[in-house]
Amino acid sequence: MYLPTQNDPQPAAGPPWWLVIGPGFAALIGLFLLTVIYRFDGEPALQIDLGISSQSLLLNGVVAYVVAAALAFPAGLLPGARFPTSVTVSALVFMLLGVLLVAFGPSSGMLLVGRVLNGLGAGAALGVTVALIRRLRTGRGAATGVTAGLGVLALVIAPVLGGLLSDATGFRIVFVVAALFVFVALVVAGILGIVALAKPKTVPYA
Repeated sequence: MYLPTQNDPQPAAGPPWWLVIGPGFAALIGLFLLTVIYRFDGEPALQIDLGISSQSLLLNGVVAYVVAAALAFPAGLLPGARFPTSVTVSALVFMLLGVLLVAFGPSSGMLLVGRVLNGLGAGAALGVTVALIRRLRTGRGAATGVTAGLGVLALVIAPVLGGLLSDATGFRIVFVVAALFVFVALVVAGILGIVALAKPKTVPYA
């Protein structure tokens, strides 16, 4: 009968599944913010109120967001598996600042800065989410499917909800509400990080 010795390698412990909730929630908000500036039935209220062209909205609102997210994704993916809470909290701070700039900024220049900050935060949060899911010991497929499905839903439903709320209250309220969700995600990520630190483990997840 085989008996393990002290020199036998031990399987690496993966992160607890619930630690994915914080960065996953942040990533979903980031995907929602990517398409919320558009609508399916006409010109977006943001474009009309700021007096910018469709090309300017595309460049400042979408291209800048996607480029920033692509640049920040490795920053979330690489250290995110070991320090998910720290990276997620930092990403959410960027997102919060960006959302507030878009909500209260008076010009397309502020829109550009806000969307870049949004993209940096969203890309980093998505990177952390992917890093944690890859390290899950069980339920990796289910976590991937649920996250991907909710991400597609967020992308599709954002223009609808954003358009309805913009028609009723103006586009700035859309981003004020988004800021509230980002703040909630920040609190959730912080609480889960504290819980993770309090649990005995061999690898830090902070």
